[in-house]
Amino acid sequence: GADAASFAIVGSELRYVGASPDFEVKSSYSVTVNANDPTVGGNPDASQNFTLNINDVVEGSTAPTVTGASYGTNDGTVKAAETVTLNITFSEAVLVTGSPTLNLNTGGTASYTSGSGTSTLTFTYTVTAGQNTADLALAASPFTLGGATIKDAVGNNADLAGANSLNPATTLIVDTEAPTANPPGGINNTWTKPTFSLGVADNLSGVTSVHVDTVRPSGPQVSFDASLTSGSSTSGTWMHSTTALDKNENLNIKFTDAAGNMVTVTGKAPAGAAGEPINLALEVPAAGISGLITLIINGLPAGWLLNVGTDNGDGTWTVQTNDPGSLTVTTPSDFAGALVLGVNMSWTNADGSIGNAYVADNVEAFAPGNPIFALSTDDNLTGSSGADTFVFAQPIGNNVIHSFDVATDKIDLIGFTGVNDFADVSIVNDANGNAVLSISADQTITINGVDAAALSGANLLFDVDPVTTNTGTITIADGAIMPFGGRIDNSGTIALGSTGRGTDLEILFRGATLTGGGQVVLSDSAHNVIFGGSADTVLTNADNTISGAGQLGAGQMMLVNSGLIHASGVNALVIDTGSNAVTNTGVLQASGSGGLVIESALVNSGSLLANDGNITVHGDASGAGSATISGSAILEFGAASDQHVTFDSGAAGTLKLDVSAAFSGSVSGFAAGDKLDFGDVAFGANTQITYAANDTGTGGLLIVSDGAHATQVALNGQYAAAGLQANTEGSGSELAYDAAAANHTMLGGLANDVLVGGAGDDLFFGGLGDDTLNGGLGNDTFAFAAAGFGNDSIQGFDVDPAGGQDLLNIAGLGISSETFAANVSITADGADTLIGIGMDSIRLVGVNSAGIDQTDFILTT
Repeated sequence: GADAASFAIVGSELRYVGASPDFEVKSSYSVTVNANDPTVGGNPDASQNFTLNINDVVEGSTAPTVTGASYGTNDGTVKAAETVTLNITFSEAVLVTGSPTLNLNTGGTASYTSGSGTSTLTFTYTVTAGQNTADLALAASPFTLGGATIKDAVGNNADLAGANSLNPATTLIVDTEAPTANPPGGINNTWTKPTFSLGVADNLSGVTSVHVDTVRPSGPQVSFDASLTSGSSTSGTWMHSTTALDKNENLNIKFTDAAGNMVTVTGKAPAGAAGEPINLALEVPAAGISGLITLIINGLPAGWLLNVGTDNGDGTWTVQTNDPGSLTVTTPSDFAGALVLGVNMSWTNADGSIGNAYVADNVEAFAPGNPIFALSTDDNLTGSSGADTFVFAQPIGNNVIHSFDVATDKIDLIGFTGVNDFADVSIVNDANGNAVLSISADQTITINGVDAAALSGANLLFDVDPVTTNTGTITIADGAIMPFGGRIDNSGTIALGSTGRGTDLEILFRGATLTGGGQVVLSDSAHNVIFGGSADTVLTNADNTISGAGQLGAGQMMLVNSGLIHASGVNALVIDTGSNAVTNTGVLQASGSGGLVIESALVNSGSLLANDGNITVHGDASGAGSATISGSAILEFGAASDQHVTFDSGAAGTLKLDVSAAFSGSVSGFAAGDKLDFGDVAFGANTQITYAANDTGTGGLLIVSDGAHATQVALNGQYAAAGLQANTEGSGSELAYDAAAANHTMLGGLANDVLVGGAGDDLFFGGLGDDTLNGGLGNDTFAFAAAGFGNDSIQGFDVDPAGGQDLLNIAGLGISSETFAANVSITADGADTLIGIGMDSIRLVGVNSAGIDQTDFILTT
């Protein structure tokens, strides 16, 4: 028939050779075949009909394709050890053999779990450490079959190209990294304000909480949660206002991100001798750790060596250990100072999750032969191969000493009440056989590896002032802290190098004395702090130069200065000794634009030098010391002061007296360009400015009043009252001096004023009261604006136009040329001229009445 061409007989097979059949929607078909063979039986018409039944037909002309992807149930984030499912959908049902996998953009792999025989295959992905992405997606070529197959029912291999880089519609963050903080915190942070503030970053899921706990050796602990105040959860500032933090506080800070990653930031403070191993005071960070702990230790300078691990060549070392407590660091023998090493610790917990911790390890290396000091908190000290003295000054925490040699080493206990000899110290072994010296429940010293019975009175000192010698440089790096006490014979340099983090020099109780004529240099940062272990700790600067910016005292130290303290930075140098007065017999100087700020009272018998840098004293200043203003500096006394202030030659400075009535000092060198600023006097209509020279002409008394407030300032030098001028362009309370022949306006008030003019054309308003007016040179005008002006006296009134014609202005009294004779009398009174106007009078001292007439008056028109 017509379809015969669609079939062929090949050997014993009947083959269909037509076009691809289109079975459409049926699954069973019947095909009738008519076979003719002319050789059969010799009959050319021999034929045979038979029927082929075709059943279970499945359409299979098109391979299945990937049409989409989605995540299983999740909260938008996953971290290490967490599992998420990925669902891959196809255009039709597929059959899976073997175990195909999916490669993901995190570098991880998802394994096939179910879905064969359906159009959706399910894969499971368990996150491991280091796999991170802002949005989980399939890799560029995600499927790895490895012998597995994905086919449809008729055997067509699935077309998997549609899965390349496929990203589900929703976002899923994979975050295995804990947040980071800058500065990392946790190491004896000196908080100088009632605000905890820390920058925290987490580039993926974002920080959700910052929790802070204090780590105090005794007393109540403080806990709080900081709040995000600026920036974002991925990079922002977290703050909390509190007055509960001490000046020297060891903090435990926990940062948690949205994925649940948490890092605990703590601080340790190992100390020892330079050039010798110093135990890093590290501990196993958690219980139930599976396997080794990986430590990445960063910030090691060249020449610093760990006892184990791999030097990565970039300032970092990698260590894997199950005993972090055995790690030591050795500095070069010529290094002295403190440096913070960042120790990042990570490990696998028993449940497969990743643990993280950060230790800010404050390594203090003391020069060989010098005492090794403990901070006034928990501390860890390591002995050297020589004879060491370990100094502990109250208050202390729970301390540990490593490598203590009972034959040569000593412990110096300073300032502990009731602890005066060996019998006053409780010494017993702990459970590990280590000697523990107990001063109180929370003040202990554990000596590792030493039995209590091995210690004797030869190992303890009581209240012996230690001596530190420095001929080179002691460097306290950014973010570090280092303690000293006793006598510091410093002929070299002690440098605090903050670049933004708190950098501290702790003065231990009872105090420290700086001798040797050396330098204490603070970098130009507000975060350098020298403070006391207690409020009654005393820093005595005998002859050193302390310079730079930052804080001296931080409200917790007493200061006695006989040397030089120099504020030289763009940032301020702030002296704050709390309720204790600063004692200065030396020099307090400011030349930097940040200035010198003294928050406390000052007893100054030495010198204050405001040399192009401002000095502000907020407390009372006593001691009758000297102060010099140079350049354009401002010297400000915020309270009472008895200081003798001199304006340097050529200066254009300002002496600011916030409580001017309490100023009992003196002022010298006050000249053109200089200013006196009276913070409690408001210049205005009632202002009176008078000056009375002394009998010798070497000075006088300046009196300034606004009617409600009055102040007196002793001026040394020769001044004319006319040169004392209110500055109407300034703050309204500034007084300048101008001795040049300028025109001045002299204002009297309600009382009996003394107003003195200069060489210019001055205008006098005596006001009320019986005033004494001295015109000086120039063409002066004396104005009388209202009846009741009193009985005034004018000296130096000039009636000679050639010599400087002075005038009497009575226009304000309403007297015209027509009414002059009826209202004004001019008579002689001895050598003077007496002018009467109603009940008031004007006496022209030494002026002949014959020379006075109507032309010497200004009248109303």
